[in-house]
Amino acid sequence: MDKKNSGQTEKALKDAARKLLLSCEDWTDVTARAITSEAGVNLAMINYCFGSKEALFFEVFRDMEEDVKKCKPELMELINSSLTPKEKLIEGYFQMMKLMLEYFGMAQAVIKFIVMNKSLDMDAGTMELVKEHFGGRKTEGECMIIAYELESIHELLALRHKEIQDICGIDLKDDTVLRRIITDNVDRFLKD
Repeated sequence: MDKKNSGQTEKALKDAARKLLLSCEDWTDVTARAITSEAGVNLAMINYCFGSKEALFFEVFRDMEEDVKKCKPELMELINSSLTPKEKLIEGYFQMMKLMLEYFGMAQAVIKFIVMNKSLDMDAGTMELVKEHFGGRKTEGECMIIAYELESIHELLALRHKEIQDICGIDLKDDTVLRRIITDNVDRFLKD
């Protein structure tokens, strides 16, 4: 397959997966066959183009993150604001978790993949803010682990938000509660 056709196939698969994930009740209903049928391509193309269905879902989620950044300029303004690195992390995680909870079917489809497969240096934004916060008081490796822990804990909270509601009585869909939980987590990991 040449690069032009490969790019068209990847786009068709991402468009189909996004459409199906956004319209489903349960992400497990979005099968490889359903995606390739919607995209009008051969079943093997998911693995050929992305390596796995989960990796395809991850790419769709990343595209949605970029779309959100374009539609919500306030997120980009946050990065350039005069807030402290800790305040930027809190606000960034607040916005990201709200997005994950709003599009839970999509988030659920990718969070396990992200937590298990992402590289420790995957989210440079969190890493840079953690490094800025510590200002050289922690090594690059220590900052990388802290950034990974921060990302993972918030992804897992989103993934398990229903159980957290049922068992702990904590409603992460309540903005006040969500902001408090995120603030507590960021404070816990960014202690001097």
